[in-house]
Amino acid sequence: MKDLEIQELALEVMDMLGVALHFAGGKDIKKLIDLYLQELDEVPEDTPYNQEQMIALIEGLKKKYPKMFA
Repeated sequence: MKDLEIQELALEVMDMLGVALHFAGGKDIKKLIDLYLQELDEVPEDTPYNQEQMIALIEGLKKKYPKMFA
């Protein structure tokens, strides 16, 4: 893959994360994306990153930062 294609895919993934956070009731999507990435850094590397992990991270954000969700 070319670097440009990888960058475009990364942007699409970030957009999809923003949409997921929106439908989870997120208010400040940009801040929540930053918090999500911080939480993701804390996940052990041997933990599979899949839909269940993404959902768990978003649910964790909702518990840790309830004021950032509707």
